[in-house]
Amino acid sequence: MSIPSLPQILLTSTAAYASAFYLSVLKSPTPIRLAKTREALSLIHCTVATALSLACLRQHSDALFPALPPAAPPSDTPSHADRRASESALPLIATRSAFANAITAFETGYLLSDSLILLYSVRLTHLSYVAKRSKQRLFGLNMRHLAYHHAGLSAALLYLQWYIHHGREKGVLVVVMMMLMNASSPFGTLRWWLVNFGSGRETAIVLTTAAYLTVYAVTRVGLIYAILGVWGRQTGVSALQAFGSLRWQCKLGTGTMGAVNIAWLAMGVSNFVRRSLNVIVKPGG
Repeated sequence: MSIPSLPQILLTSTAAYASAFYLSVLKSPTPIRLAKTREALSLIHCTVATALSLACLRQHSDALFPALPPAAPPSDTPSHADRRASESALPLIATRSAFANAITAFETGYLLSDSLILLYSVRLTHLSYVAKRSKQRLFGLNMRHLAYHHAGLSAALLYLQWYIHHGREKGVLVVVMMMLMNASSPFGTLRWWLVNFGSGRETAIVLTTAAYLTVYAVTRVGLIYAILGVWGRQTGVSALQAFGSLRWQCKLGTGTMGAVNIAWLAMGVSNFVRRSLNVIVKPGG
């Protein structure tokens, strides 16, 4: 079975997501309806993207965990230029995959549509509140910030598509590994739903939040360390040493992503502890 071309996948993904959203809110484009529809589509997308990423990584497990050559003796320590060339030839970086490329095109189309949908939702929600047509405010989802975040990601992935189109892509398996971060989003969506529409279900909210933070810690913090571990194994160093050996651009991007995710996780755990204590210690108890 042949894989469709990347432009076809990108355009189909963009159009399918936008069309599904439009048809779902056409008759009642209220802030609540917009948010519910967007979150439902996000849940479906993240589940599919995670499954595809796992399937792709399983297909290329030999590139993630190849048989390692004997370590070079200290006297044969390569020069900086030789080491960079050697790193570019590592299976984790050099492996090319039509399946992985197709997944990145699928993700690019989703992020492009979602960015526009989020900006549209922000605008409509603002107008509805100003006109006092909507009184309920939703918690746990900053659509404006998420729109900017997804717009930045879609721009980066579009840049990657240019490299793929010219046969110059490198590290596409690393991109697919990072897409496993999507695995935490369904738990976040369930938590968002309970917080906004599950009045009185405090225990369910606490349990769902605990599950979300656990999966977030594994897939958005631990995953970064795991990727560095794979890189380190193929270069004969530890994960932390692998981070230190990255080019400054990669080091800046990886460090920033790790720091932001750790900071967000710390804030989430802090809020979770406070909310849990409020559930356990009832007023007058």
